[in-house]
Amino acid sequence: MSMLSRDRMVAGLQRAGFLGRGDPATVDRVATGGVVVLLGLAWVRVTIPSLLDLLSNGRPTFNAAVDSMPATGRLLGDAVTAAVIGLSLLLAGYGLRRRRQHRPGELVVALAPLGALHLAGLVNGEPPGPVALALPAAILAIWALQPGTPALAAIGVLGAVSAAGALLLAALRPDLALLTGAGVGAKSWAVGGLLTGAYPHSNVLGIMLALCLPFVFRLRHGWSRRVALAMILVALVWTGSRTSQLAALVVLLTRGLLHWQAVGRLGVGWRRSVLVGGPAAAGLVLTVLSPLLVTDPAMFTKRGQIWRALLSRWADRPLVGHGPGYFERQPQLVEALGGRYTHGHNVLVHLLAVGGLLTVVLVAVLLGFVWRRSVLLFGRGDPTPALYLIALAWISWLEASHLAVTLAGYLTWLPLCLIRWTSWPAGQPATTGSEEQDVPKVVGDPA
Repeated sequence: MSMLSRDRMVAGLQRAGFLGRGDPATVDRVATGGVVVLLGLAWVRVTIPSLLDLLSNGRPTFNAAVDSMPATGRLLGDAVTAAVIGLSLLLAGYGLRRRRQHRPGELVVALAPLGALHLAGLVNGEPPGPVALALPAAILAIWALQPGTPALAAIGVLGAVSAAGALLLAALRPDLALLTGAGVGAKSWAVGGLLTGAYPHSNVLGIMLALCLPFVFRLRHGWSRRVALAMILVALVWTGSRTSQLAALVVLLTRGLLHWQAVGRLGVGWRRSVLVGGPAAAGLVLTVLSPLLVTDPAMFTKRGQIWRALLSRWADRPLVGHGPGYFERQPQLVEALGGRYTHGHNVLVHLLAVGGLLTVVLVAVLLGFVWRRSVLLFGRGDPTPALYLIALAWISWLEASHLAVTLAGYLTWLPLCLIRWTSWPAGQPATTGSEEQDVPKVVGDPA
């Protein structure tokens, strides 16, 4: 990359508020900018083809099985996926040439769950296609690059852009941006319907906003944090996605308690275990125990029926499950699940059904690996990684669509890797905004 191109990328990140103009040279801004571009491409892949579908065909009937994606949407989606794969490989090569410390074992831990899911598909006669390379390639790039903290802030920006876009589309074309009729269900209070933006369901938008929310706190300027937070919360309320709203509420309450100066009297150890570990553990317990203990099919908006049906079918293939395409491959599931669903509405149930015990164990290892890093960073002044894991745990209680093995799952797999491999440059505090604690700096910490 030429010096001129590099200077333009840095200047763009500075204008966007991602980089301060005095950030030290120890941050490889090309690496960070490359990861920001990858995240942006993943967002484009998930959002724009769906928007083109809406503009071409209108909003489809709720729970319809018709695939009406226009040719332009398909071509754009394939082109963006190819761009993600190609750019990821180029960035990975760049990162490896920098001769920074790279640990192959950590890369194996990050890639193993996706590998197990694709193995399950292969065992069930579902060989992975080229699109299956996108997420592993992006993970490889993040591992090789070890980008700076602006990559985390970029996720918050994507959430704000998604919220603003959904609100704008609702104002201009409410027939496209709002879910009405049978899809609203008991949420009849929603003005005009439930906000979906460009996505097929309001829960999809809600999950995205809730997962992006913790990274808003990484934005450098107070005004940008407040604007982004306001847009995300307004849009999130309008989605009617109760699971995502609950996750966001837990994140905000945790953040508020951390900001409360009196909490500091408990000491760093108490803050880790109570204020961060408590909410995360509660979300994890609900995710694991709810589907195992619930016996009423009508509980949690008929999720009890979905869980019972999928767990009974998991018993047929306990080790590797039925593969990530199980829901599309088995149309007879509609009757058993009580509707046309594409995921298990609980991460544990979903992973058992599509990937078996092998995938569950590998995902648990990855989460433990990332949680250890988030606790270290929290102790050094940055709660963002822990807040993201809290949001992920609470969303995973009653949803699972965010675990897709294609780029549709980018807001799960890529942030987990960024938490582990992001580098904090010397001279940049781990805290942001109004927090001014004197904390140690993290510079490519190996822990």
